[in-house]
Amino acid sequence: MLTCDMSMSATKRLPAEARRRSILDAALSVLAEGGYAGMTTARLARKAGVTEPILYRHFASKRALLRALLDEVTARMIAAFHQLTDGETDTVAGLRRICLAYPELSSRYQREFRIINQALLEATDARTRELLAAHYDAYRRFLQDLIEQGQRAGSLRHDIPAAAGAWHMIHSALGFLMTQEMREDGKGSIHVKAFADATLGGLLKVP
Repeated sequence: MLTCDMSMSATKRLPAEARRRSILDAALSVLAEGGYAGMTTARLARKAGVTEPILYRHFASKRALLRALLDEVTARMIAAFHQLTDGETDTVAGLRRICLAYPELSSRYQREFRIINQALLEATDARTRELLAAHYDAYRRFLQDLIEQGQRAGSLRHDIPAAAGAWHMIHSALGFLMTQEMREDGKGSIHVKAFADATLGGLLKVP
């Protein structure tokens, strides 16, 4: 009779990076099913088809897995923001592009964002909450830089701190993400435009 370790060793050996990727993909499934609080290393190891020692070789803890997920999503979203705004001389137009693209981006990474938002509700330890805060703060920094450019150009209000404006955009995006499935009226494009107008309206400088 094969032991658990012998059974696992009989499975196809993967290069380290491919194994890490497969574990992270399995973690996404486990997190989507049971949330951050409900994920155990034993359950994840079974899903990934590895032993727990192999799992720990790639990720030392649940927090390390969450960090890897956050790093991936943050990098992809910031890269998308750069693609939308790099070379754009009109800051307001750049911010509007981000707002108009956000629903598609949030749909592309819907599972990941659901996991992140659920973890935000479930996480009780300070270190995990710091990881989550850093994820959103990366968006804040990017948006704040754009808003400051718009303030210097005179197209955005100076009486609203750029950081506050950036958080306003993030909060609006989170609200859109959490309620988008409730809007099944076939008027998605109207909602997206209204979202962009409402999000940016309070930041625009009135002539």
